[in-house]
Amino acid sequence: MARASSFDPDSTFRRLRVTVRALGGDRRGVSVIEFAMIAGPLIALILASLQTSLIYFAQQGLETAVEAAARTVVTGKAQASDAQATGMTQQQLAERFRQAACARIPRFLKCTNLYVEVTSASNWSGMSTAVPTLTFDSSGNVSNIFRYDLGSQGSVVMVRLMYLWPIQTGPLGLNFSNLAGGRQGRLLVATSVAKTENF
Repeated sequence: MARASSFDPDSTFRRLRVTVRALGGDRRGVSVIEFAMIAGPLIALILASLQTSLIYFAQQGLETAVEAAARTVVTGKAQASDAQATGMTQQQLAERFRQAACARIPRFLKCTNLYVEVTSASNWSGMSTAVPTLTFDSSGNVSNIFRYDLGSQGSVVMVRLMYLWPIQTGPLGLNFSNLAGGRQGRLLVATSVAKTENF
């Protein structure tokens, strides 16, 4: 003998309606749900603000350092120092100038990521201020050879400090990198162009 089904659709729907009404009127946990909805964008905004602040701080430190380095060239101090350094190659003189510039950058910046370029021209129109594109070797190291030409009295001299700032990709695709080829990092550039004094 077949047993009669005890399923009563009216009573089931009635219980479901009561449960939905009870859940709809319950406000416990609403704050947790609302925070969960905004937590991702909020964290991304905080990280973006922090990253932007650090980049700006590093850029300002680089600007201060390039002005101090350029001052040694404009006044002839760097040229006089190179003239007294007998037996040093042009590459060694450039490295010595880079180390002197490195001593002027903020301590939180690493000297290994600092690159220096010094060029000169006889007049203002002969000076190219285009930012060089960094090239990398197979190990990921910068392979550019930067110029080191202090010029002479009355020359227009450009001193450029470049710093390779490491960048981490943030949440929600936040990326401040400006390097070609999908490389992670931001090239910070500070440039000073001036005419050298009579020294």
